[in-house]
Amino acid sequence: SKWPKPVGSGAARRGPARTIGAHFRALASGSRRRETPGMAVIRDSPHSRNQQRFGRGSRRAPGLATCGVVAAVVLVGLPKHVAADLESHKYKEGEAVVVWTDKVGPYNNPQETYSFRSIGLCELEGDDIHVEQADLSIGEALGGHELFSSPRLGIKFGVEAQAQRICEMSLTKQQAEELSGMVNDNYWYQLFIDDLPIWAFLGEHSKFSVDMSRLSGLLQNRNRSMAGQDQQSGAPPVPKHLKGKPLPRIYTHRHFTLFRNGDQLIEVDMEPSDPWPVYEGAPLNFSYSAVWYTTTKEFDARNNRYLDPTFFEHKVHWFSIVNSFMLCLFLCAVVAIILMKTLKKDFTRYSASEADELESMDGGDESGWKQVNGDVFRRPDNLAIFTVVYATGVHMACTTFAVLLFSIMNSYYSQRGATATSFVISYVVTVLVSGYEGGRVFRMFGGQHWKRTMVYQCLFMPTIFFAGFAVINTTAILYRATMTVPFKTIVIILMLFLVLCVPLHTAGTLLGRRAAADRSFPCRVHHLKRPIPTKHWLFTPAMMVTAGLVPFGCLFIEMYFILSAVWSHNKIYYVYGFMLAILLLLCLVIVCVSITCTYVLLNAEDYRWQWQSFLCCGSTSVYVFIYTIHYFYNSTQMSGFLQTVYYFGTSLTFCIGLGLACGALGFAGASKFVFLIYSNIKAE
Repeated sequence: SKWPKPVGSGAARRGPARTIGAHFRALASGSRRRETPGMAVIRDSPHSRNQQRFGRGSRRAPGLATCGVVAAVVLVGLPKHVAADLESHKYKEGEAVVVWTDKVGPYNNPQETYSFRSIGLCELEGDDIHVEQADLSIGEALGGHELFSSPRLGIKFGVEAQAQRICEMSLTKQQAEELSGMVNDNYWYQLFIDDLPIWAFLGEHSKFSVDMSRLSGLLQNRNRSMAGQDQQSGAPPVPKHLKGKPLPRIYTHRHFTLFRNGDQLIEVDMEPSDPWPVYEGAPLNFSYSAVWYTTTKEFDARNNRYLDPTFFEHKVHWFSIVNSFMLCLFLCAVVAIILMKTLKKDFTRYSASEADELESMDGGDESGWKQVNGDVFRRPDNLAIFTVVYATGVHMACTTFAVLLFSIMNSYYSQRGATATSFVISYVVTVLVSGYEGGRVFRMFGGQHWKRTMVYQCLFMPTIFFAGFAVINTTAILYRATMTVPFKTIVIILMLFLVLCVPLHTAGTLLGRRAAADRSFPCRVHHLKRPIPTKHWLFTPAMMVTAGLVPFGCLFIEMYFILSAVWSHNKIYYVYGFMLAILLLLCLVIVCVSITCTYVLLNAEDYRWQWQSFLCCGSTSVYVFIYTIHYFYNSTQMSGFLQTVYYFGTSLTFCIGLGLACGALGFAGASKFVFLIYSNIKAE
C-alpha cells in the first residue's frame, strides 16, 4: 500500500519529530490526496512545519461613529465558548481541558463542511454524557463553525492518559456505506483545544486488499486489554464477500501530544492511528491517549506555527511585489510627465492675452478640453444611479482599509472569525462616509429627490449581499452544511443595520449636503448642451479594456496568494503589510489611469467624464473575476454543486465590491483633476 503503516501511541511517545517526519514523507509520496501533508498529523517538525495549517465637518460625526463602534462591539462581542480563563487561558494542575468538535468535510472542497455529528459515530451520542454547544460570534457563524464539546475525551491539564476508552459501536449497513463514502472522499475533521485548531483525516483508503484475520486479532487483543475478560472474546466474523477486497479504514485511536508553559497550553498535536476496515457489522472501539511536554515558547507566539512563511514570504513574492511597484512607479512618472508638459502648453495657449492670440493665430487647432468648459460640470446622466454606485464604492473602499488596518494591529489570523467580525463592524461604522459622499455629490450636481436617493444608497450593497447570501445559504440549507448562517446571526446583523447603519447613513448624507452647499463649480454651466463630436465606435470600449488591464497588472500577483489562502486548507494569509502596499499602489495607479482617460476624453470634446472615469477603473474587477475562474479550474480540485455555488457566489460578490471601490476611487481622482485644471484657465 502507498499509505503509511499505522503509528501507535507508543511510537509517538519516543519523540514527535522523528515519528511525524516519517508519517509526513509517507503521506507526501504520490497518494490520491493532494496536498495532504500535515492533515492527518500536525507536528512542529522540520518535515511538516510548513504544512501545518489548513486552509484558515460637524462635531456630531465623531460622536456618532464612536457610538456605532461601541454598540457594534457590544452586540458582536457576545459570549463565546469558554475554555479555562477566556482571557488568560490559564489552567490548574489536573483541571479538565475541553475538546471542542467543529466540522467535517471533503478535503478538496474547503467550504463544503458538515457538523461533526453527521459522521454518525458514538463519540457525541448517549444519555450518559452532556454535550454542550458553544455560543458563536458573528465571525464564527459566518465562517461555518459549529462547536460541540466532547465529554468522552477527558483530557486533564498536565495529566497523561494511556489508552483510554472513548466509546464502542457496531456499524449498521447505512453507517458503513456513509463512512465508506466519507473516507473515500478524503473527509477531514477539525477539533479545538483551548482555541488551538487540530485537523485530521477521518480514515484512509487502500487500493490493496486487507488482511482481515490479522486486524480482527489485533482488535480482539485490544478489547481484552481495555475492557477485561468480561468482554466477549473475538470480533464478529468478516463477511465472505468482503474478504480479499480493498476496504476503506477509519482511525479508531487518537494520540494527543500537548505542550505547556507553566499553567498555559502552548501547542497541541494529534495523531490518529489504529485504522479498522469499514463494513456492515464492523466493531469499532474508539480510544485516545495523551502525553504532556514542557516548552519555553511564549503564549503570544503559539499561533505562529500555523503560518507558512516559505509560501507567503518567499523570494518570488518579494521580487514580484518590488517588480510591480517599480513598474507602476514608472507608469505613474510617465503619465505625470506627459500630462504636465501637455497641460503646461495648454495653459500657456489658453491663458495668453487677446493680442498674443491674434499675433500667434495661424489657423491653429481650437479643439481641446477648454472648449467644453461650459459643459464639463453638467449633471451626468442618471445622477441618482451614479451617486448610488459611487457612494457604495466609497463605502467598500473605506471598509477594506479599516479591516486591513485592524488586521495589522491585532493579528486577526490567530483569532477564529475575527476578520469577518471586524468586516461587519467596519461596514457599520464607515457607512457614515458613504452617506457623506453620496449626499455631497448628489447636491453638488443639483439632484432632485435626495431622500429617495439616500434610501437607494443605503440599500444597494446590502441588497447585493443579500442576493448572494440567499443563494448560498439556501444551497447550504438543502445540503445541511455548517455554512448555513444561524437565524440568530441573521437577526443580529439585521438589527445592526437598522439601529446603526440607517441613522449613520442619514447623518452622513445631511453632513454631505451641508458641505456641498458651500461648494461651486469653477466654470459656469451653459444652458444649451454642446454637441459631442462623433468618435469611432471602438473608442469607449478600447479605453475601458485598456484602463482596467493596467491596475489588474499590479493586483493579480497578490490575488494568487489571497486566493490560495481563502480556498485551501493549509494556508493562512497573514502578510497584511504586503496587502497594504499593494492596495496603496493600486490606488495610485487607478488615479493615474483615471486622470489619463479623463484628459483623453475631454480632449475629444466629450464632457461625459463622470461615468467614463468610474467605468474605466471599475473594469478592473472584470479581469479579477476572469482570474478567479481560471484559478478555480487550474489551481483547485473543487467539485460538487455546493462548493461551486459558494465559490462563484462569493467571488462574484467580491468582484462587484472591488469594481465599485475602484470606480469610486477613479471618479474621485478624475474629479480633483477636472476641478484643478478648470480653475486655472481663463474661461469666457
